[in-house]
Amino acid sequence: MENPNWPQLTQNILRWRRHLHRHPELSHQEHHTLRYLRTELAAFPELHIDYVKGGGLVARLKTPHPGPVIALRADIDALPLQEQVASDFASQTPGVMHACGHDCHTAMLLGAIAALYPQRDRLSGTFIFIFQVGEEMPPGGAKALVDSGLLNDAQLFFALHLDPLLSGGKLRIKPGVATANRDTFTIRVLGRGGHSAMPHTCRDPLVAAAALVSALQTVVAREIDPEETAIISLCSLICGDGTIARLPDSAELCGTVRNFSDRVQNDIRAAITRISSQVCAALRCEAEVTFSSWDYRAVHNHPDLSRLALSAARDALGEENVIEAGRPECVGEDFSEYQRVAPSCFAWLGAGTAGGENAPLHNVRFCPDESALPLGVRYYLAVIEQVLRQYQAE
Repeated sequence: MENPNWPQLTQNILRWRRHLHRHPELSHQEHHTLRYLRTELAAFPELHIDYVKGGGLVARLKTPHPGPVIALRADIDALPLQEQVASDFASQTPGVMHACGHDCHTAMLLGAIAALYPQRDRLSGTFIFIFQVGEEMPPGGAKALVDSGLLNDAQLFFALHLDPLLSGGKLRIKPGVATANRDTFTIRVLGRGGHSAMPHTCRDPLVAAAALVSALQTVVAREIDPEETAIISLCSLICGDGTIARLPDSAELCGTVRNFSDRVQNDIRAAITRISSQVCAALRCEAEVTFSSWDYRAVHNHPDLSRLALSAARDALGEENVIEAGRPECVGEDFSEYQRVAPSCFAWLGAGTAGGENAPLHNVRFCPDESALPLGVRYYLAVIEQVLRQYQAE
């Protein structure tokens, strides 16, 4: 495989990333982003482009020679955060920010297309480039894409995700279980409102909700085997409208559950439902517990594909910059949906700066090192080269 003009390609990668960063859009509202992608992809006229509602754009490059069908995926949505990074390409959309690196993922995927396209006649197989909407909001765009059948011929899936807490230029892959199962839940506490001077005539949902916050912390500590990994995070408690002289009628708690075992996931669901009901009943309230009808399952990196990807990463980035991780991450990721079609491999690309603040993902000060982005493209090209070499050897 030929090397692209790296200075020119790097300039384009940064141009794509910075445009997307200036114009972030929330999950399933990526209208400008999709239009921009269509405009940029027009520079590659032999790409066949499909759009799946609720899924995103799929660009397909078919070479003249038989070979494997390789899919690369980037997510394109942003988060409801107000950016606090001073740069000349900061978000121009109030309250919306690319704080999870999806602008970078998209730019790297465009970079892979730009690198492969000029040599398409000398390559073999078919390449599928997935620009997926809605990763941050279950059920996410991957489910719609897989359900559409458009990806049924894909034989391998690969994706990269930035990690600002990993040194720039390093890459990490965890073979096997790589991310967590995730459940999203809502607990509605139903009481009876009334005058704050007569609490005995009311059933205070705020007191019950506060008790629930504490009680639910015991689930992992007292009901789950310590050798298992599990997290229950209560992320919001909404109660009342600010009126001082009135106790509210209801309260609402929202949170997530993360772990690596379906059995543990089911045990935690049962415990949350039981404790919510009993704590609220003890305080003369009722609980309505709702779990999302569909959420993200754990990503499983295929063992053989992981070995291939680790080898490719060492070729592209150097042995000293590649890490075979020993434990999975507790994040949720709908890249797991593509496992329904074919083996997949999900990798983390370091984008931390030496001596920098290195704010984590989903933080208003998230500011990855852009010099990592061309390295992500080098990784993609090395993976493709290894897959094609393996195909030819067979």
